[in-house]
Amino acid sequence: MVDKFFLGLDYETDDEAVKKGFAAIDFLRTIFGRDFVEQRVGVKLNQDLLTGIIDPRHRQFPENGHDIFADLKLSHGADTGERIIERIRRSLPVNYITVSAGLGSTILGEYVRYTNQHGINVIAFTAHTKIPPEEVSRIYAGEDLDDAIFNLGQVAYEGGCHAIVLEGERLNDQRIRGLPLRKLVTGIRIDPSDVGTQSRVTSLDTLSDLKQHVDYVVISSRYVNNPESLRGYVSTLL
Repeated sequence: MVDKFFLGLDYETDDEAVKKGFAAIDFLRTIFGRDFVEQRVGVKLNQDLLTGIIDPRHRQFPENGHDIFADLKLSHGADTGERIIERIRRSLPVNYITVSAGLGSTILGEYVRYTNQHGINVIAFTAHTKIPPEEVSRIYAGEDLDDAIFNLGQVAYEGGCHAIVLEGERLNDQRIRGLPLRKLVTGIRIDPSDVGTQSRVTSLDTLSDLKQHVDYVVISSRYVNNPESLRGYVSTLL
């Protein structure tokens, strides 16, 4: 069951992210009710909006009860990563961050021990959805995509991570479904031909059949400011 819907605020400016984020939240409230929005709708901010001076308007999201997923995609050693997280925390409370599963379980464990002190959940990102499957195989020594995701998921679990990022179709593999951590699905498209800059996407219809195995989803910015698409997207996954 999808517990949390993160609105992907992947826009060029903070002004656009704040305005479109709250417009979507207000729309969802009228359709699905206040309790749904307060309990199950958060926002995703990319690293570019969290670098340098952080716009104080983003604080309105947690002040109104919406979790912040900081998609930092950290791939540094934990000491550097901790300094980055600490700088962000001084300006903005975050609830989830992404760290590379490729760092290995030891370094992931260092991140987890630090973030647990501050109420932050570590989500391990695996093989980025912008990497074509054949390149994933080259990078991970001949493994196919499912093998790579499964092995990276095991590393994330051994490091104590809260969740992993993956595309929805990987959940057809029972080994991946059985990993004892939460699953966050990104790259979801209502029309699979609408790939955009992604190399691998998940069809919303496909994900609907697998939604009992999904804990979190990211709603693409292309749907956040489209009320009818937003309504259809959420309805399909409830």
